[in-house]
Amino acid sequence: MGKTFYFVCSKIDSVIDAEKRKKSFDQKRTLDTIREDCENGLRKIGVEDPVVFPISGWELGKHDLNLLQERMEKELPQHKRRVLMLALPNITLEINEKKKKVLQENIVRVAFLSALVAAVPVPGLSIAVDAALIAEELRKYYGAFGLDDPSLQKLCRTSGKSIEELKSLMKSPFHRGLSTSSILTLLGATALLISEDVVEMFVSFIPMIGSVVAGGMSYLTVSRMLKKALNDIADDARNVLTASLETEV
Repeated sequence: MGKTFYFVCSKIDSVIDAEKRKKSFDQKRTLDTIREDCENGLRKIGVEDPVVFPISGWELGKHDLNLLQERMEKELPQHKRRVLMLALPNITLEINEKKKKVLQENIVRVAFLSALVAAVPVPGLSIAVDAALIAEELRKYYGAFGLDDPSLQKLCRTSGKSIEELKSLMKSPFHRGLSTSSILTLLGATALLISEDVVEMFVSFIPMIGSVVAGGMSYLTVSRMLKKALNDIADDARNVLTASLETEV
């Protein structure tokens, strides 16, 4: 069917643990032997140039998961590459930074949508839509970086830390809860948005020029707010990840 596919040797941590009992144990040599054995077996059944990735579902940051991710990222189409990056667990600082760049790309689209709504001369509409758009984006950020409660609970089981310890490393105020009112307050932008909304309402009544000005103001406001929020949340994710890696070591 012409589909690209990959071979994964899972539960490699179990094999490593068993091999550690041998006095001559060498982890690199053991992984190379497993990989070579798998590749030879695949060639015998007619697979040309097989590539095998040994991974551990328990210790995601070790072994070949990063290599698998990098290969998939290179070979996937652009739109699928973005989905893959956001779906990956936040297991390395490199992935953390890549996720941040992917999420930054969407800020332009969200801010543009805000600008379109701002051109409509309805009092209060721009504030309500901006707050809803920001809230939805922040939820995506927390999910992508693994800072939502279910993801943190999973990390607690592998790192040995409590969820309170991990949350104490998060400096962004958004982890306390997301709502329209809290977003406006926590971002310190309530007064800015209210004044923006009033100005937008008046200038949007001016044909053509008014709509452009109103849209531009809304675009800049939402763009600035989301960039700040993303930077803060990405920093939180980096701090949490660093702490969990230190625990594993």
